[in-house]
Amino acid sequence: GEVPESEEETYTDVFGNWMMEKGRAHEELVSVCAAMPDGTGVKRFAEEFPKRFFDVGIAEEHAVTFAAGLAAEGMIPVVAVYSSFLQRAYDQILHDVCMQDLHVIFAIDRSGLVGADGETHQGIFDTAFLSHIPNLVILAPKNRYELTRAMEWAVAYDGPVAIKYARGQAYYGLKDYNESVEYGKSEILREGSEIALVAVGNMVEETEKLYNRFLQEGRQVTFVNARFIKPLDKEMIDHLAETHKLIVTIEEGILHGGYGALVEEYLESKASDVKVLPIAIEDTFVRHGSVEELRKMLKIDAESIYDRIQDVME
Repeated sequence: GEVPESEEETYTDVFGNWMMEKGRAHEELVSVCAAMPDGTGVKRFAEEFPKRFFDVGIAEEHAVTFAAGLAAEGMIPVVAVYSSFLQRAYDQILHDVCMQDLHVIFAIDRSGLVGADGETHQGIFDTAFLSHIPNLVILAPKNRYELTRAMEWAVAYDGPVAIKYARGQAYYGLKDYNESVEYGKSEILREGSEIALVAVGNMVEETEKLYNRFLQEGRQVTFVNARFIKPLDKEMIDHLAETHKLIVTIEEGILHGGYGALVEEYLESKASDVKVLPIAIEDTFVRHGSVEELRKMLKIDAESIYDRIQDVME
């Protein structure tokens, strides 16, 4: 049954609850983590299904290769890992999972800015180091409901999938926007004109504030939930390019190799006239601070983005 909704739930809780529900229904679902059962939300799964839970210790590389082995034998391994720690397993993701096109699900926790965990934990590189790997599908859900739907989709899909979500409280907004998850398809939340705001994952919440500000000014702009980072929804981008003057991509990750860079690259290859403004984190390591402070400092909060759009439109 449904887990009762608690406004205090984090994305980690939502994921952990889903693992429990799905684990009861699917015997082939197994959980792999690297010394972080508590932090990644799989502790309860471990207690209920001890034979289907594998904690390999502080060895992310081994966790990923081990998951590849499990997948090759018909299991559905879910590797629960912090974004910043997944960096250690880059080679294994590429060679052992994606090159073999194996059905491994990466549940990437603490993707984006992490606030209080400090400089080393900022999960801002995942899109950049994953998006160029063939066979890998990358999703960034907009809210708590879409996280469970993305996980459901990943179980049914036959290949490597990465699902990235933020640290901290899950977003409950936009509940009624419930378009089913379809391979490589973004979700147009509101269709307007002139400016299109395309937000990735946990930045949908921040972008909603921006969208509402435009609305108060009587400007009907378009608001899109990117949802799939890879593959890029080229049809949606073509549609926006034909009908808008400016496409603003908004993500909480580094600019180089990020979603916005992928959109820009694609539109450049089509020699499109539309202007693209990629909002992302400039080439920097991000220091310790609250997410709110850091977004302001990095100029990726709603207010800064609004100002940047005004500059470009002028």
